[in-house]
Amino acid sequence: MKTLIKVVLFAVVTSFSALGFADGHSTMRVVAVQTSDAGAYVVELRKGKQMMNKIAPKMVMRAWRATFAGEGAGTVIVSLEHPGSLSTFASAWEKTLADKKMAEWLSGLSGLRQLVSDSLYEEMPI
Repeated sequence: MKTLIKVVLFAVVTSFSALGFADGHSTMRVVAVQTSDAGAYVVELRKGKQMMNKIAPKMVMRAWRATFAGEGAGTVIVSLEHPGSLSTFASAWEKTLADKKMAEWLSGLSGLRQLVSDSLYEEMPI
């Protein structure tokens, strides 16, 4: 499972390197979840992405599902990337959580998923 998460995180980080944010620095939250209904979870993620685009338009949400991953097959990885430092990310996330509809949406996800891991990453420009 740890190997799966490392491979997916590498893919996430390298895919975002092409975005070329203006300051060359970004912060990313990566959440790994198990779900018994990936289709319903994706529908909910789309709803959340639409709400987030209105609240924090610089925040980029993406999702992946592990398909060839042994015990980790079916794991869904969701990333939230925001240009700038950890404090910039935190400000955008606080703004997101302050929105009543977004807070309700986030609490509603608990019935669709089981959290495996939740991590924050700061980009190391190279």
